[in-house]
Amino acid sequence: MLLIMLLQLFLLKGRLKTCRIHLRPFIVSFIVIPFISFIPAYFIHDQGFINSFLASNFTLAYLLFFIYFALSFSPNTLLRILCVFGVFWVIIQCIQQVTYPHYWFATRFDTFEKSIEIRNGIYRYNTYGVPFGLILLFYSFQKFFELGKRKFLIGIIMGLVGVYLTATRQIIASSLLCLLVGLFIMGKIKSSHLLMFFIMASIIYYNADSLFGDFIEMTEDVDEDYIRFIAYNYFGLEYNGGNLLAFLFGNGIDFQSNVFYSPYGSEIMRLQEQGLHRSDIGIVGMYSYFGIFYVITVLLFFIYMIRNRKNIEPYLQMYILYMLMTTVMLYHFGYTAANIVTTCSIFYLIDCSISKNKIKFLSKS
Repeated sequence: MLLIMLLQLFLLKGRLKTCRIHLRPFIVSFIVIPFISFIPAYFIHDQGFINSFLASNFTLAYLLFFIYFALSFSPNTLLRILCVFGVFWVIIQCIQQVTYPHYWFATRFDTFEKSIEIRNGIYRYNTYGVPFGLILLFYSFQKFFELGKRKFLIGIIMGLVGVYLTATRQIIASSLLCLLVGLFIMGKIKSSHLLMFFIMASIIYYNADSLFGDFIEMTEDVDEDYIRFIAYNYFGLEYNGGNLLAFLFGNGIDFQSNVFYSPYGSEIMRLQEQGLHRSDIGIVGMYSYFGIFYVITVLLFFIYMIRNRKNIEPYLQMYILYMLMTTVMLYHFGYTAANIVTTCSIFYLIDCSISKNKIKFLSKS
């Protein structure tokens, strides 16, 4: 599928010459930098270039971003698709709460001695689709305050239910905070009100265990946070061992398959068996994979978003804020083809929003 996308983009590349693509430098960087990391993977970890390509080719999924432009794909149609996926994700989340131990959609199975977690009576399947649910939630939230229609209230409720069923603290807390900031973005509350809500949220957060019972299982979470802290320290400070090449371009992605592991893949597998996962440490994991230039690109992306926030629709501003708040813990810019396809679809909506609102501004002036 990735090669077909590459071929399709090659055939349609002429159409891109007339497209004003605001996020082009960032998307190109997210594609190119992981391939540069083949070099340190070879010299530092003895991983061949073919194995590095097989491990990293999913980054080509970012080509979908340019295919959207080449096809002049309707952003409204894409938004509806993402919202429909969000609805299905919530329905799957709800159904699988009553079908356990039978389940069909999950990314956390009983492998590596890791069983389905239970938090406050919620089965935590870690089913992929949180971005769809958040787009459904944030878009419905914006439209409800703009139009007041009941269907958008239903979308808000479904989105909140889906987020709650993730049973993940950082996702729940950051989503609610994004909704609060969304009210401020849309001019529904003043900055003084926002400060009051922040104080209330802080009080609730630090007393969450007494307020919500065993929803936050303190022993388990302390262990989880401790392992994450160790991973931060190890991959952020110790793993590179002062190697300049690794600092600049990372270590690359390790190759692992069902039948073969590269020497680098075997090394990483041993670390994963100790609970050290780079996918759990957000931007530090990105640094370990692709180096400081990739991290700088991510930071520049958020700076660009902040500077252009007035040209971005409120629901997309809320999603960008969610990415910014959780990028310390979650891997938003890569890791799997599925994640990239979803992310670059949202980036396309952001790019179209910037163009649309800039045109409106120019026409008014």
